[in-house]
Amino acid sequence: MSTVEKKVEAPDPAHLSAVLRRRQAMRARLDAAEALFETVNTEATALLDRQYRATKSVKSDVVLDDDTKFATVTRVGGEAEARVTDREAFNAWVRDNYPEFFDFRVIPARTEVVIDSAFTDRVLGAVTAANTAQFADPETGEVHDVPGVAIQPTRKAYFRWLFTRSSKRQPLDGRELVDEALAADRLDLDTPLALEQAAGPEQP
Repeated sequence: MSTVEKKVEAPDPAHLSAVLRRRQAMRARLDAAEALFETVNTEATALLDRQYRATKSVKSDVVLDDDTKFATVTRVGGEAEARVTDREAFNAWVRDNYPEFFDFRVIPARTEVVIDSAFTDRVLGAVTAANTAQFADPETGEVHDVPGVAIQPTRKAYFRWLFTRSSKRQPLDGRELVDEALAADRLDLDTPLALEQAAGPEQP
């Protein structure tokens, strides 16, 4: 016994038009907001980076016009570790100073140098810990300048932004504080900010 599919009714034209209109109008506002955000975010990052270089400050409060804190921004430091950047120079250093960790592997038509991987990890770990391309031999105490090794960044520093949470003292969280300031016309997010220009030489 076959079933007859129920005919699908088209949506109400007025309701459809209202929803589509709102959707695309919101998209237009979002595009404009994203463009403004990208500009001010770039400026904020540059200023925070300059502040860090000048004062080593890693955290700032974000406040409204009445000094109410509604967010914080914290600099999260990057990370760096030692890596072999010149394999031939590093291999020659191991051969000349630690031959017990130096070997050859014969492959048809060619011979390949093999450095003990655990020893490489030990050297790179020591270089990372010392923050300089040197390896202090734990047995002899001799300090080697290690060629072919450099400390390279593995993650760039970045800024972490957090809104404040509500509390007994402040029942509104950071986002709600922003909404309140917008409703009271104390905050303008539509007018582009005048960006600070890099300071030039002082005029006489």
